[in-house]
Amino acid sequence: MEKSLVLLKNENRLLPIRPGTKIYVAGPAADNAGVQGGGWTVEWQGVRDTSIPGFTTLLEGLRLCEDRYGLTIITALEKAAEADVVLLALGEVPYAEYQGDSYDPDLLGKHGLSGNQEAMQEAQALKKPVITCIMAGRQVFIADHMDQWDSVVMCYLPGSEGQGIARVLLGETDFTGKLPSPWYASVKDLEAGKPWLETGYGLSMK
Repeated sequence: MEKSLVLLKNENRLLPIRPGTKIYVAGPAADNAGVQGGGWTVEWQGVRDTSIPGFTTLLEGLRLCEDRYGLTIITALEKAAEADVVLLALGEVPYAEYQGDSYDPDLLGKHGLSGNQEAMQEAQALKKPVITCIMAGRQVFIADHMDQWDSVVMCYLPGSEGQGIARVLLGETDFTGKLPSPWYASVKDLEAGKPWLETGYGLSMK
């Protein structure tokens, strides 16, 4: 799973997260096993359950690393001002086959998680560095939002292994994933065949 993560942006070398960092974890995909699993998880269209036996969510994965790295994990908005960095986890609802068809697969579109926009606005208002993790089974439209985020990681659907994401974010292993297909910024660019990011794109933290 760690090898599938693709680093899209890393301004000011925000990643890896340094030991001792205070992290405000936000967003509707941060602690949601159903979102991590996507379609064909338990049921055909996946499940909307935030907890699934045997799954470790991204938030749980970070907490498992908390003591080893001296991290402080914050989830309460009233304490967010104490954080050094915001980790924003966004994504799409689970779907499979034609149920996921969309002419406009925007992160804020009909398949986007209902809390995506609110979490994005909340993170921007805090005026802190933002690491954004995207959990979706396809390359959703995010180009218009990139200026709001310092680091961006495409996680695709990590399944049960939220701790694997945490380990890469913390620098235990570097990013090696590359885009398997072109990533488009909009329907217009898709129709024109003008990719925002080319096949094979992917940064490392080195």
